[in-house]
Amino acid sequence: MKTNENNPEDWLRSAAVRLGSADHLYPLEGASESVIELLQEATERFLKAYLISKGWRLREIHDLGALIAEAVVFDVRFEEFSDFADELTDHFWAMHYPGGESDEIGP
Repeated sequence: MKTNENNPEDWLRSAAVRLGSADHLYPLEGASESVIELLQEATERFLKAYLISKGWRLREIHDLGALIAEAVVFDVRFEEFSDFADELTDHFWAMHYPGGESDEIGP
């Protein structure tokens, strides 16, 4: 299957796959490195799908807080997810590379 980075539906499909995997893995592992990474990637893809659907030009960015800030331009209701986005991004980077602090991950 050939995908298109400018097609929101391709981003949504990719996001749903990662979220489904996180949902299945969480009961077994809790907030493990894999679950955090899958959740971050799913959220990133959902946000990119939304932004692309609004005409946003795709950028290589993994900071959920920055993506939320972009989404707020189109719909202010995204603002309520700013803290979640920042926290998930922080946990993602802490676990993504050795040397990060990962002891304080909440549900």
